[in-house]
Amino acid sequence: MTDTDQRPALDVRPLAYALHHMIPDLHAVILPGETVTDLRARRDAAADIFDDLLAEAVA
Repeated sequence: MTDTDQRPALDVRPLAYALHHMIPDLHAVILPGETVTDLRARRDAAADIFDDLLAEAVA
């Protein structure tokens, strides 16, 4: 028996939902009226939020 056999199954539905809805913010082209600095800030914020969600999902 391995260590993973003793762990409860991970419910990835909330993670899949978040990823599905965050993909546009992670990869969208520049939005109307948005500067390159705004674009980078938006993408960084989305990536940070997604990173936090990943960390919570595996905790």
